[in-house]
Amino acid sequence: MSPRRGINRQAAVLAVAMLAAACTSTTPLPTPVPSAVPVQPIEEAPAALAAFLEDWREGRYPAMHQALSAADRDRVPQRAFRDLLERFERFTRSTDLAWELGDPERVVLSAAPRPPDAPPASPQPAPSGAAPSVPSVDPAASPTPEPTPVPPDTPLAGPRLAVRVPVDLTFSTDNFGEVVLQREVLLAASASGWDVRWSPSILFPALGEGGTLRLKRTAPLRGRIVGQDGTVYARNRDDGARIYPQEWVAGQTIGYATPATVKDVRDDESGLLRSGELVGRSGLEMGADDLLAGSPGLSLVAIGDDGRRITVLDRRMVPGADVIITLRRNIQGTADATLAPYAEAGTAVINPRNGDVWALASAPRFNPNSMTIGSSLTGVPLADPGESARTSHAVLGAYPAGSSFKVFTLAAALKLGVASPATRMTCNGTWTFSGFTFHNYLDHSLAGLVDLLQAMAFSCNTTYMPLSILVYDENQTALTDLVREFGFGQSTGIRHLADEPGILPDAEYFETAKRWDGKIHPYGPFDQIQLAIGQGSYLGTPLQLANAYAAIGNGGKLWVPRLVAEARLPDGTVVEKNRRELKQRISLTRGQLRYVVESMKAVVNYPYGTAFPSFAGYGIQVAGKSGTAETGGPDPDAWFPAIAPADNPQISVATVLVRVPLATGGSDAAPLVRQVMTTYFSGR
Repeated sequence: MSPRRGINRQAAVLAVAMLAAACTSTTPLPTPVPSAVPVQPIEEAPAALAAFLEDWREGRYPAMHQALSAADRDRVPQRAFRDLLERFERFTRSTDLAWELGDPERVVLSAAPRPPDAPPASPQPAPSGAAPSVPSVDPAASPTPEPTPVPPDTPLAGPRLAVRVPVDLTFSTDNFGEVVLQREVLLAASASGWDVRWSPSILFPALGEGGTLRLKRTAPLRGRIVGQDGTVYARNRDDGARIYPQEWVAGQTIGYATPATVKDVRDDESGLLRSGELVGRSGLEMGADDLLAGSPGLSLVAIGDDGRRITVLDRRMVPGADVIITLRRNIQGTADATLAPYAEAGTAVINPRNGDVWALASAPRFNPNSMTIGSSLTGVPLADPGESARTSHAVLGAYPAGSSFKVFTLAAALKLGVASPATRMTCNGTWTFSGFTFHNYLDHSLAGLVDLLQAMAFSCNTTYMPLSILVYDENQTALTDLVREFGFGQSTGIRHLADEPGILPDAEYFETAKRWDGKIHPYGPFDQIQLAIGQGSYLGTPLQLANAYAAIGNGGKLWVPRLVAEARLPDGTVVEKNRRELKQRISLTRGQLRYVVESMKAVVNYPYGTAFPSFAGYGIQVAGKSGTAETGGPDPDAWFPAIAPADNPQISVATVLVRVPLATGGSDAAPLVRQVMTTYFSGR
């Protein structure tokens, strides 16, 4: 006979006896004693525990508390229960909970005070023999006596049924990784089913019956920014202030870091940031902040009832890594110095053989110490710089490229076969297309028919505009497709530094871009004409131009510019290594690329070449192209991207001077490129 059936039979017998006694006796009923808690099927216990854990996973703490035994709910108020679990979730940054239940094991609990939700006791006759015979009376004529109340702390009669369920709890956490707790949970039978017996020790035994949790944090020291030659660009001073030993050199590229504000802490998704700790605000300080900042050491400490503190979870502090960069101090210094007189300008210098970035210069100048200590390292007060000074115009400044874009028009014509080294065209002062007249600079012209090298040297709009229409008539997307191959209209892919993608005004762009009349018009021949000379809606950065010209000179390899070579911990452990990465192989033959380079050499070598005066007497063959771009105002942007030596380039430089009165690329930007190249070739 099962225990349940036995109990049911006993209850039935007792009920009949009680009814008979009520009908035949006026003697007060015997004082009742507690009855046993109903027995629940043991196989239902795991389901009750799984429901409790599901509430835990979803953060339904009130439901969890309700699932506890009545005695535990009285002993542990819901607020304290919830506080402990929320501390665990917050301190570990728990994101998920999984579990695996073992086989339940029947156990017996000793008698305990009657819980508040225990069923009322069933009256039972005292075992004193048969009741005396008495006359029959009408039950309605005699009041039923009240049973003697049972004190609330009266123990339950007999042993109490419970089960012990082994469970593996697996918490996925941001702060401590995967946390696995192997525990055993007791569930006690009650009138409503199975109740969870709760103790904080289910989390960690060191908590005892009423402990709590604390999180101990060890802040890391921020790493340095260091050149491959050992030049230190950023470090912490002994007093904790962030300083920049190179002062004005590469200021925008390095950026700056300042103490975290209350808002920074509030917005920090990791939950690890504390007020006063350094946060990167711009440049590499911001882009490589995760590497430089390191990660704090974390210890989850259980404080038991007796006040003892025991570390139950631990994550070691990882110091900030030193970020090793490819900038060359001498080249960077020259590039910065050449731009110092200008209100807005940018220069990018890269190694065309592998994409390493050697300099990113910008004007106006910027000294990061102005944002951290308010003065130079020698104590000279520094004014608060404006936004333009903090912006790197080498990577975030996008401008029309002007005639420096003609090299891509020539490349597209060669690729399609609508032009060749044998091609001859006119270079008149003006050219009319579909009723519109276009001009050369000051309506200058070359007599007769000229080859494409001569037209490039003289920067003939009236040659390269018609050439772009020949390309368009052959293939409407050929020019824009090739320009995209050279990396325009997209990020260069440089790591740890924000860069501007610019605008490539192709057919897709004009599907959404509104024109001057506020309407959408598809890409057409006039857009092709404007793009052919770097005007219209096109915008590009010095880094994009330097990288694209490098690809022309190196045989068609477009590199991902590399600024951060690696990151190393103080003990020498390399935590990030960025290998040189080839982004694209340009779909031009070596012969076609060589002819484009020849056209760029003509710009420097031909007496009427726009950069001839700027490189007169220069001992190394330079290949470049000037650009004087219209800006919508009276002052143009002056460009000069170039490579050298022309036939086996070792350096690629692109400089833009923004809105400079009466400036041209050949007369104003080209001399600055020459100075940067001289620094490289002289080894200074």
